[in-house]
Amino acid sequence: MGLIAGALLAACSEPDATEAGATSEIVLGASLELTGVGSTLGKLQEQALKVGAEEINSIGVPFGEGRLYIRVVVKDNGGNPATAAQQAKDLIEQDKVSALIGGVTVETARTMIAVAEERKVPLLCLNSGDDMVVPLPQRKFVYQLGPNASDVAALMGRELRKLGLQKVAVLASADGHGDAGVRALPRALLTVGRELVTTVRLPKTGRAFGDVARSIVEAEPDAVIVWAQAPLSAAAVAAVRAAGFTGRFILDPGAGADETLSGPNGKAMEGAYIVHPVVLAGAPTMATTPSGRAARAFVYRYIQQYGSFSGFAPYAADALTLLATAARRAVSTDPQRLRGRLEGGPIEGIAGAYAFQPISHGGLEPDALIPFIVRQGAWVRLS
Repeated sequence: MGLIAGALLAACSEPDATEAGATSEIVLGASLELTGVGSTLGKLQEQALKVGAEEINSIGVPFGEGRLYIRVVVKDNGGNPATAAQQAKDLIEQDKVSALIGGVTVETARTMIAVAEERKVPLLCLNSGDDMVVPLPQRKFVYQLGPNASDVAALMGRELRKLGLQKVAVLASADGHGDAGVRALPRALLTVGRELVTTVRLPKTGRAFGDVARSIVEAEPDAVIVWAQAPLSAAAVAAVRAAGFTGRFILDPGAGADETLSGPNGKAMEGAYIVHPVVLAGAPTMATTPSGRAARAFVYRYIQQYGSFSGFAPYAADALTLLATAARRAVSTDPQRLRGRLEGGPIEGIAGAYAFQPISHGGLEPDALIPFIVRQGAWVRLS
């Protein structure tokens, strides 16, 4: 039995077997940033979809009296919100998908949300924007998989307190991802008695970060929080170091991609912290639970196919697990029935657990998050 599929089955409650289903197929649509803005992370999601679908389809999913198999239709939105919206429409109307996956960036996800809500098709967002699933009355079909910004900010605050760092500067990207951090951090820092000395936004275009880096250094912080997706994260760290800052850096999960450590700014990352789901550490050495064995199988298979593993990768694979579980519970691929069964109890994924409820549609459970530090070009778990 495939281990991801095995974990999926173990995590499911018994299906509401009101109908007997023959061997069938569920078609899912993904709009991803394979080129353009967000492509560093979008390509990882495409790879995760391939690995996750192969693992689940190795045995299929119990579906009434038959088996259910997954087919994923992937489209490249190029980081363009208008393109993402049109692709969402096409996937629903032409490809007849039962659910949508996508929006590595907040901007593309926002346009897909309007389509999903209008057509009553579940959308599983792959980012950590804090407005993806609120206001809930207008987000009935939208679910967020990335960690909640408030949970990430709270853990950052606790790490700053442990390190005894008082004065904090925030350097955030000028997009929806950065907005989430800018909104979440002041409260988190206040809770742990840290002082927010300045908040600076990265320029929207280009990588000339010299001016913003100097403004950070001039504020004389003890620590700098960089809240941006890869590859901007490492570029921002390198720029602030070049401007003379010698203190601590803490990054949000958006930096958890291969390029952060292996790219041109990888050396500047030495000693930096990141808050990220535990899967950033790679395959668990002790896998005694179905979810642990599934995580190990996914990581090994991912490395076998693509050479290295990225901590950002599992979200799209988790989307498949969530939707396959919902279909199994409902014994149906109808979009509206899938929506109801997504809220049928906690589901373990590769990145962690998801516990969607009628009053909460996001995101990853906070106990999946832990701090890491970069040592000799690798992420090292701290707790």
